[in-house]
Amino acid sequence: MRMLSVFIPESYIESLDILVSEELFPNRSEAIRSAIRDLIRNEMLLKDAIAKRKNKKDYEKKSNQEKKNK
Repeated sequence: MRMLSVFIPESYIESLDILVSEELFPNRSEAIRSAIRDLIRNEMLLKDAIAKRKNKKDYEKKSNQEKKNK
């Protein structure tokens, strides 16, 4: 693992501390890693969904054009 330094608003740090004090995460670092994993997973799922929708629309458009040409 590599270390990454970031500036985080105080309100975020306070929220992280609550998550840790409520024992939802063992420490701030693990809470942040979890949040980043979730962000990446969600963004990738969204990207995949958009690509699939675009491919479906492209396929339907092509099919409709082929039908018109017959």
